[in-house]
Amino acid sequence: MRDMNNHIVIDAQGEIQGVNRDGGETPEKSNKQILFLGHPGFPVGFGAIQRLLLIAKGVAVNDCGATVISYKGVHSRDHNFAPKGFVEGVEYIYTSGTIYRSHSFWKRNWLKLKGKYLELAYIRRLKKSGRLGGCLVSTMDFPLLVQYWIFFKFLSIPLVLNYDEFNSAIESRKLKNRKINDFLFDHYAPRLASKVTPISDFLIQHVRSLSSSKPILKLPILCDFEKFIPSSRRADNEIRFVYCGSASYQTLIEFVLESFEYVCSSSVPVYLDLILGGKAGEIKQVEQLIEKCSMGEQVRLHGNVPHHQIPAYYASASALLIPLRPTVQDKARFPHKLGEYLASARPVITTAFGEICNYDFNDGETCLVASDFCSRSFGEKMQFVVDKPDKSRAIGIRGREMGLKSFNYKNIGLQLKEFILEEKAEN
Repeated sequence: MRDMNNHIVIDAQGEIQGVNRDGGETPEKSNKQILFLGHPGFPVGFGAIQRLLLIAKGVAVNDCGATVISYKGVHSRDHNFAPKGFVEGVEYIYTSGTIYRSHSFWKRNWLKLKGKYLELAYIRRLKKSGRLGGCLVSTMDFPLLVQYWIFFKFLSIPLVLNYDEFNSAIESRKLKNRKINDFLFDHYAPRLASKVTPISDFLIQHVRSLSSSKPILKLPILCDFEKFIPSSRRADNEIRFVYCGSASYQTLIEFVLESFEYVCSSSVPVYLDLILGGKAGEIKQVEQLIEKCSMGEQVRLHGNVPHHQIPAYYASASALLIPLRPTVQDKARFPHKLGEYLASARPVITTAFGEICNYDFNDGETCLVASDFCSRSFGEKMQFVVDKPDKSRAIGIRGREMGLKSFNYKNIGLQLKEFILEEKAEN
């Protein structure tokens, strides 16, 4: 089969042959390959995609092949890259033959069927060759997980579930069909998996409550610290707080704005930079929140900044903000951006909830931790940065050292490789 538009050649067994690549030398393939499935769109995207890249790259640098498969295209025509290639040593393949999401209902669903068939054919081919080391599935879609489970049962392939969120607790997923999906996922997905890689202690306990003997590897936040070389470049003529997140998290943005109102300085100007991704309507709502803020003139909004530009914002910050709420959602999750915050060697201001309490996030030593989710308490930590810039810089440097020990993708990638390749699994 040949796709004339994208120059992908696929043989009768589902093996995808030579193609357009994204340039550079093709890495040598390891004897064993680990496949990363279930989350289309790679390698373009924010938190979830960047985390997937680091997980796969962590495996690849430890002498194991890593391939991310997207069975459907999800991108608009604003993007332009080949449907097969390598990114930082990680291979990616769009088995539908295109990275784009068609506007045509019929064509879109035909490409989904084609992509799913060729994805499963590819997995089967790799299994028969003896080169399949394992499959890590990252998805919030319960029906899709069931599809993988049925297929893997047929081929005797262990299903390793990457579990990053307690879906039922996510406030933005309120539609009825999502609630049903999330209930089924949280109650049955860990049971279907042969192994699970939860991101937090909360999710570990949840998996244990469903299956006490399930093999588990905690897979925390990861970061490539080499991409965030500490810089002395910082605007000394101003204090700059940076918050990066989704524009849909209106509650957190309001909290940050309220906390900022407690900050004052008589010597240099103080600014709050909001780096937000989201839809136009969500960005507009944030603009309205800023207009109501008493310090709105000192708030600068940056919408949908490309990921490769974000490190520059971190490097020039006086402090980086990541408040965590006392909710089940925030107890279960572990925000990806926290690793990047630490890697920038800027002081991190956060709250004492969730995974923050399970690592060496020590107030005044490796970060600044507000004892409760209160805008005044959080604002006091921001004021500390204004009043004591030298001590704040030292905290940022120690925070990076702590993060390098706890969240280096290379070390965690080795653990994941060994966990997936080991024979022990619950079937």
